[in-house]
Amino acid sequence: RMDQALLLVRNELPAPGLNLAARSGSCHQCLYQFLAFVPPSNESLRKPGTASVMVDTQHPLTLLLNSSVGDRDLCKIQYHFGEFGNYSLVVKTLSTSTQTVSCDLIINEGPINSYLPILFAFLVYMGILAILIAWRLLMKIDPVRNWVYKKLNPRATDRMINSELGSPNTTDSINCDPTPQSWSTGSRQRLRSLDTFRGLSLVIMVFVNYGGGKYWFFKHESWNGKLHFPSALFSRFVFIMGTSIALALGSMLRWGSSKWKVLRKILWRSFVLILLGIIVVNPNYCLGPLSWDNLRIPGVLQRLGFTYLVVAALELLFTRADSGTWEGRFPALQDILPYWPQWIFILVLETIWLCLTFLLPVPDCPR
Repeated sequence: RMDQALLLVRNELPAPGLNLAARSGSCHQCLYQFLAFVPPSNESLRKPGTASVMVDTQHPLTLLLNSSVGDRDLCKIQYHFGEFGNYSLVVKTLSTSTQTVSCDLIINEGPINSYLPILFAFLVYMGILAILIAWRLLMKIDPVRNWVYKKLNPRATDRMINSELGSPNTTDSINCDPTPQSWSTGSRQRLRSLDTFRGLSLVIMVFVNYGGGKYWFFKHESWNGKLHFPSALFSRFVFIMGTSIALALGSMLRWGSSKWKVLRKILWRSFVLILLGIIVVNPNYCLGPLSWDNLRIPGVLQRLGFTYLVVAALELLFTRADSGTWEGRFPALQDILPYWPQWIFILVLETIWLCLTFLLPVPDCPR
């Protein structure tokens, strides 16, 4: 199976048998988990006792062999097995002393490198990106750009000459009015870096939700003290949402929108996010009528919707239309000093959350 290897334990020791246990390197101070009992060797047939087990290859393992009688530890081996590998663990006594036990790990069949496909995909995408960047840099060179336009479309050269030198078939009217022309207000420009980051996060989220190539580090796992790759997706969307709030609210106020109108948009967007989250995490409509007894309220979209409501309302309460043009003696603090009420409110919430997490007495939960 994927993320597993075969381990054959050969016991050349006489009775009693051996107990094989293992502990994952990703689990901090965890107990050893029993894997198999290895029978003793048959001295009359000169045949060692054997036992086969499947071991995990996601994280390094610590193997522990002890006697089934007396619980005496014989050997301890720390090793990171490879996927689809075939290994043998030979337990025997040294020829010089019958009291010293030797545990030798032998590789019968080498593992495969399952990371090559994702490495090749990464290199292909990086190559495409490098080609696009090189193409854009080349197109900024006038001789190269003119040659490409001429090869692709000969009429492009005439259009380029007409745009730069003016068309001989048209005459420009002379405007003696010194009053500058009134330009129509264009569309609002989007922050490309934020849109790019949002798009990459969505692509990664779709890839993870559809299996992630069956790689273990693309799966949601229980908390073991380490931050896994899929666990960072939620924080990415929270960062995107917070950045968008700061940019959008200031932009709407500068464009003349009233705070009550902006508040209605905030309430409506929060309601839609929470409603969509409840619909997504409660698939009872496929199994029958909706059961109010089993209705689940918490969820990813629900948390995002509620957080958006609190943060956006807080920002709307204290923000100003000219908040982005702050000038002071400390430019490095321009993201803190103008927004000190928001910082105080968030720090108070953070302090309350930390106190509830670490100081609230909960039965059977160590502090």
